[in-house]
Amino acid sequence: MRKIEISRRDLRSDVDAGSAPILQWIDIDRLIVDDSYQRDLKSQNWKAIRSIAANFRWAMFSPVFVAPVEGGAYAIIDGQHRTHAAAMCGFSQVPCQIVQMTRGEQAAAFAAVNGKVTQVTIWQLFKAALAAGEKWAKDADEIARERACRILTYGKSPKDKKPGEIYSIKGFIRLIEQRPRAQIVAALKLLRATDGYGDNPDAWDSACLLPILMAITERPAALANPGFAKAFEDFDFWDLVDRDDAERRAKRRQGVNHPPKSETLRAGVISWIDKAFPQRVALPSRVDAA
Repeated sequence: MRKIEISRRDLRSDVDAGSAPILQWIDIDRLIVDDSYQRDLKSQNWKAIRSIAANFRWAMFSPVFVAPVEGGAYAIIDGQHRTHAAAMCGFSQVPCQIVQMTRGEQAAAFAAVNGKVTQVTIWQLFKAALAAGEKWAKDADEIARERACRILTYGKSPKDKKPGEIYSIKGFIRLIEQRPRAQIVAALKLLRATDGYGDNPDAWDSACLLPILMAITERPAALANPGFAKAFEDFDFWDLVDRDDAERRAKRRQGVNHPPKSETLRAGVISWIDKAFPQRVALPSRVDAA
């Protein structure tokens, strides 16, 4: 836990903050949306509203930002999604932060609140989900830690990155959704124990790590082969990267679209696996002539 602390040199004495807000529960029937500056509710907005309603909790509901208007109503500056969700859940009132503003100030406040929001990073979201005990975050963290790996909750400069650190949270979550847990754990074990990967932070860059994990978990029989680790050490993954980069540059000069790097590298590793560990196709059983 930490307190809010501001250095003396950052203290301001020239602030004109305007009217102080009032906090009050207000009937939803008295809240209106001014279409002159508010956004229209399209299909994606209604999808977001239904999602809020499906998981509605007051602990996750910040006060709706409103301004008094004619007729005893209040114009919503920020929070129309939350308000629609509350109404969808059958609530008749929502907590509001009321600030006296002209219509012009309302539009300016809407632009300020919605246009200058501090972006929350995926690392911060993962950290919060982990602290909240959300299953998807706990599962991902446990899978990584099972093989001495760690999902980072913050970014690092390239020179500070270490082997075993996983930065692409979205990519790792997609992998977990698509592959059995045991295969992911086995793949991480392989990388941590293999020369050129377990000791090489470059191999744990998201652009390399995820295609490798996607490929080797796609071939569980080869991954389970006792000789796979030694063969993988001898496989020149970096030559594949160089060849892919050269082909990508050539295609770009020709004005030709090229598949995403994650896909071409995955396909390259798959191709090597299929050549080094071909899967045997069972032959039909022989039927002796009568």
